[in-house]
Amino acid sequence: MSVNVGDDVEIAVSFVTRLPEAFRVSESPITVPGKLTRYGLSEVVNHLLGTETPTPFDFLVDGVLLRTSLAKLALKVRASAEATLVVEYVPALGPPTAAETAPHDDWVSSVDGSWATAVVSGGYDNKARLWSPKGKLLAELDGHNAHVCAVSLAPPSDGSAGSESAVVLTASADGTARSYAVTVKGKKCDVGDIRVFKGHTGTVTDIAAAFGVAVFATASVDGSARVWKLDGGEFAEEKKVKKRKKSKEVDDDDDDDMNVDEPQIGLGEELVLSGHTDQVRAVSWASSEVLWTGSFDHTIRSWNIETGEEIESHSTHHGVHCLSVTAGGNKIAFGGVDAVVNVWDAREGATAKGCLKLKSHEVRRRPQRVRSRKYLKQVKDVNLIDSRHSCVRAKSNTLIFY
Repeated sequence: MSVNVGDDVEIAVSFVTRLPEAFRVSESPITVPGKLTRYGLSEVVNHLLGTETPTPFDFLVDGVLLRTSLAKLALKVRASAEATLVVEYVPALGPPTAAETAPHDDWVSSVDGSWATAVVSGGYDNKARLWSPKGKLLAELDGHNAHVCAVSLAPPSDGSAGSESAVVLTASADGTARSYAVTVKGKKCDVGDIRVFKGHTGTVTDIAAAFGVAVFATASVDGSARVWKLDGGEFAEEKKVKKRKKSKEVDDDDDDDMNVDEPQIGLGEELVLSGHTDQVRAVSWASSEVLWTGSFDHTIRSWNIETGEEIESHSTHHGVHCLSVTAGGNKIAFGGVDAVVNVWDAREGATAKGCLKLKSHEVRRRPQRVRSRKYLKQVKDVNLIDSRHSCVRAKSNTLIFY
């Protein structure tokens, strides 16, 4: 039987935690008002701890974060009216504060912070940059003839161990991808082999390194996705690249329509994935054998990298800008021109049971710069942090955590 009562009830709870002994209270059941929210429960736990300085806590019931009253959450998780409600408490995280500002010469298009040693960013000044975790510039990685659309980090292609080395991958509107072998020791960064990967005939919109294997994938406005070996491509001939002047009339979606001046012959690709009928905007790995792609043709698709065959395809009703898949492929998040983040349970598919829609991005109209209303509300990037959390970057210049 489920609880079917209002906030004015008393609920028996048992507080549990994984924190050190100093932050643990007795797990014996106590009765608290059902109307208590996280703030009220935090006061209860601090009273039981008897500390002079209160510690703010967050609370979970069956893995669900408390953001309403305790009684409403009990209804949501269908807790038994007779049973004691087990409530886990964890330290509450306060709002982040800016520790350092890292200036760019132009817009920042992409960031990857998956490497503990350094963070890589890409921008509209045709460069990628490597930063220390504290925001100090370590290296500028140039060579592209147009803006960098996406960046990714991969372990060294030779399989060498250690946290000092990585491969920075970049995707550009010049139709190429590049890899930079970097080694960071303290404040010094050495850039080794630089490789260029040619084959796409349009802007390369996304790039992603695979799990545990020395390959990566790219997406392009030419309608294809490609898989490459890290040790493929050709070695770059270094030359000074002039900065592309930006027209005042250029809209911030100019990478959608940009084409490469001269088609390039494929060089180094291991696999070309064809099947989408419009621009491929995003790639994400579910495993070393399965790659997901998202497209403006209103579909997301998964591919067997061993055979190159399509595994499954799902309609999304809107063009897809971004895509993120958890390891193993159980959760799939994507966003696009409708300003909605969709989170699918792959085991349920696009059913009401398996689909969660997150809505909160809003943008004010800017008539002089925007061609039409549909370009105002777009989810540009999404990242599944774990099974319960995601981070989204929107066209509205906001970063939202769910």
